[in-house]
Amino acid sequence: PVIAVLGRPNVGKSSLVNRLCSSQSGGAIVADESGITRDRTYRYGEFMNRRFQVVDTGGLVFDDREGLFAREIREQALVAIEEAKAVILVTDGMNGCSSMDLQLSEFLRKEVLPAGIPVHVAVNKCESEKTGGAQAADFWQLGLGEPHAVSAIHGVGTAELLERVFEDIFTDQEAEEDDVKDFLSQYGIDADEEDDEFSHLSKRKQRAARHLINNVPNDVDPEEESTTINVAIIGRPNVGKSSLLNKIFGSDRAIVSPMAGTTRDTIDAVMSKSGPTPDSPPTLYRFVDTAGIRKKGKVEFGPEFFMVNRALRAVRRSDVCLLVLDATAGVAEQDRVLAQKISDDGRACVIVCNKWDAVADKNDGTYD
Repeated sequence: PVIAVLGRPNVGKSSLVNRLCSSQSGGAIVADESGITRDRTYRYGEFMNRRFQVVDTGGLVFDDREGLFAREIREQALVAIEEAKAVILVTDGMNGCSSMDLQLSEFLRKEVLPAGIPVHVAVNKCESEKTGGAQAADFWQLGLGEPHAVSAIHGVGTAELLERVFEDIFTDQEAEEDDVKDFLSQYGIDADEEDDEFSHLSKRKQRAARHLINNVPNDVDPEEESTTINVAIIGRPNVGKSSLLNKIFGSDRAIVSPMAGTTRDTIDAVMSKSGPTPDSPPTLYRFVDTAGIRKKGKVEFGPEFFMVNRALRAVRRSDVCLLVLDATAGVAEQDRVLAQKISDDGRACVIVCNKWDAVADKNDGTYD
């Protein structure tokens, strides 16, 4: 199942995602400033022997004047809600219930709850056993049920939160299965009858096998079951890496703007291609969009330092690198540095000359 994590800016959403997925090292980039997360990013986790996926989103605001890329971040969050089986609304227990929290809760009550998606309130920064309950009680006014006092940094209350989320998710799934059984029984079909092909498996594994045959995703991480080719999209800031990713997938997977540095964290997107024969497993292509890499001397220690390091790590993880160049600016020294980095790591490289349509006075010999 997919769990979407929402909230206003700087309440600790990414910290909570790292805690839920046990990815404090190598997880979402976290800093004591708003606007670090912009695009939606996905992390895998496991709880009570069940696999799940968490979608981290940017700070959600409904006034476009209150934040950079507010509209784009809101669109990304809405996509995450559509994909989710449950939503966790993260709030800040230290600052109490704010007007933004009330706006978000009103939106969730009107748009999300009627769609049958359960919403849980996680009141972050409630480390104290003495005052945590009182801090969380302030959020009853959101009208979304019992608020859960948690601490993303220390892990307080996160297990109880996941237990409550999983209860709602799998209770709904069992109810859907019962509805299907009732429907099939009207036509004399016993949905509990074991298939001979899967009779040696447990009930849970039989359901998983049927899901796979019907192309319905289950809890299993597909990256562990198929061959994956990692493709990293690398380049200087503002050369069009995210635009290329969006064009490949035919959707607004990443936020795009004329401003350099729009992409912060790495963004993974997976594409499946059928195998050469019907019996062969599909090949997965994992495209990784990265932050623009500036010259080393211009990068100060802070969020950008970790963004650049994560981009360079994506090169090491990849099988193929797409080195994106700005055709209107020519080949810069930083492009040569990145090409040398790809060569030193022994990765295959495809050079992409973006913005070719904007090159002035080009002719048949311009490319050469």
